[in-house]
Amino acid sequence: MSERDYNGEPGCRIPAELKKSYRHYWDPTAYWQCGQEPEQAAKLKRCPANELYYDKAQRCVSWKDWQWTEPQEPPTKPRK
Repeated sequence: MSERDYNGEPGCRIPAELKKSYRHYWDPTAYWQCGQEPEQAAKLKRCPANELYYDKAQRCVSWKDWQWTEPQEPPTKPRK
């Protein structure tokens, strides 16, 4: 996957990433969720209808409350 095609998926490899969610770069209705164990692949989750994932709040919010922010890379990326 080229850097230009990267979608924000975290590697979920270090303790700081576990049990956290991360923005999907190209789809504001989606986000990545790391599990409780290292090296488990992140799961792609979707916000409920009329909500978007807001990375500053670390949760889905009403589309009226959502603001675009510059994507921030997660601490690690998946091993491909």
